[in-house]
Amino acid sequence: MRLNLKAAATLAALALIVLSSGTSGAAPTAAQVRDDETLKAFVEGAKAHIESLTNVDEILGLKSELRTEGTWKAGPVFIIVFFPSGAPFVHPGDRTAEGKNLLGVEDERGKRVVEDLFATAARGGGFVTYQDGGQKTAYAVEYVSGMTGRRLVLVGGYAQDVSHVPDKVADLPKPAVTASQVVDRETLIAFVEAAAEAYRAAVMSKGYRDVAGVRNAFRVEGGDWRSGSIYLWVVSGSGIILFHATESFREGRPSDMTRTDINGVRFAEELIGSARREGSKFLRYHYDNPTIEGDEDTGSAKLGFAVSVGLPNTDQKLVIGSGIYLDTDDR
Repeated sequence: MRLNLKAAATLAALALIVLSSGTSGAAPTAAQVRDDETLKAFVEGAKAHIESLTNVDEILGLKSELRTEGTWKAGPVFIIVFFPSGAPFVHPGDRTAEGKNLLGVEDERGKRVVEDLFATAARGGGFVTYQDGGQKTAYAVEYVSGMTGRRLVLVGGYAQDVSHVPDKVADLPKPAVTASQVVDRETLIAFVEAAAEAYRAAVMSKGYRDVAGVRNAFRVEGGDWRSGSIYLWVVSGSGIILFHATESFREGRPSDMTRTDINGVRFAEELIGSARREGSKFLRYHYDNPTIEGDEDTGSAKLGFAVSVGLPNTDQKLVIGSGIYLDTDDR
């Protein structure tokens, strides 16, 4: 068998030492994957770990956890979490793939690899071979979310260049107030509430099939949902970032909920925490405006608005919001 990695002799030797030293009962780490047996154990270990997560903060933190070199990632060896729709929730090897549906991806011989991985996972899990510069092997298994009870798919040993696959952008109805039309409190509220409805519907869609498309629609600069400094973000109630329209690298990371503005307003805590508890929150605060020079220390006046969004089969919530800089403090 040939894995989709160039196994270094030192890693193989290390794996043999570790696995023969009395720790064979533990699932191998990414660095210890060297054959079918260790690949399967690696993926099954990830399944057990992820199924044990029962709150939204832990699950959103998966993006950062799985992308970090260590237990679940070692160079080209990593775990991909797929929504049933075929779009990755997290793809540590290619973040751009998280905006694509990969079910139609074919290998060098025309085999629809991801489709085969899903079918194999649905049968209880197993290996799938594919051609990518030689024969490679991946292992796929379904898991059940400990929070929502929904089924997703875990895959290890799979990596193909999917740059040719276009991003899926949802054709959403035009909101009554688009991003470029947000000019005051009322239009900001209307804009965020429309976005929350679109995101809520995507999260509730069967197999999360609409999530990737809606997120991509939210990212389009000059589109209905993003214009200059007007953009959307989605976080957990405690501030773990699920989506950021302009800075995707922040996704999976925690927000600093202790930050204060020049007036001592703990804006992240007030905006996010209050929206989670009360359903919505409007807040005026000061924040650095990247288009203005000289406000780095004082910040510029800003209006923020956020609303909570329920998750399927649980009472836990996400918070979605946006904000607008003000021309003057009197606006």
